Amino acid sequence: MVVNDSETYRNREVAVSIDKLEGVVSIRHHVYNTSRGLLPAWVSPKSPNPTRDNGILMVVKGNHCGKYVRRIHHRYHEDNGDKQALILLAVVEKGNGAADTLTGEQFELGPDSPCVAVATSEHKDLNANLMNSLRANARQRS
Repeated sequence: MVVNDSETYRNREVAVSIDKLEGVVSIRHHVYNTSRGLLPAWVSPKSPNPTRDNGILMVVKGNHCGKYVRRIHHRYHEDNGDKQALILLAVVEKGNGAADTLTGEQFELGPDSPCVAVATSEHKDLNANLMNSLRANARQRS
C-alpha cells in the first residue's frame, strides 16, 4: 500500500504493483480492468501504526529490505528526549494460497522501515491465529 498524492487522489491509500513495461520499471495502480502509471513523486509508503497494524508488512528500508514481516509487539524508547516507537517483527514466508510460515527470525525496526502490504481476505483468514503465541509471550515479558 502507498499513499498517493497525485491530482486525482489527494493523500489516498491505494494498492500498487511494480511492473516492467517495455524495459521500463513503473509504479502501477489497477482500477477495475485499467492499469494506470503513477509518478514516483506522487507515492510514499504506507507506514504501519506501531501499536495496531497486525497484517502483513514488507520491509522497504535498511538491511532487511524485501522481507515480509508481521508485528509481534511494540515498545517505546527515548532518543534525545523524544519518545519513539520500535516494532518487534517476526519474518514470515508468505504462503501462496496457504498460511504464512514463521522463519524464526525476529528484529526491531522503527515504523518508517516497514510498509503495509496488500492482503486478500482469504490470506487474512488463513493467518488470523499465526501470531497469537508470539504476541502472548511478548505481552508477558513487557
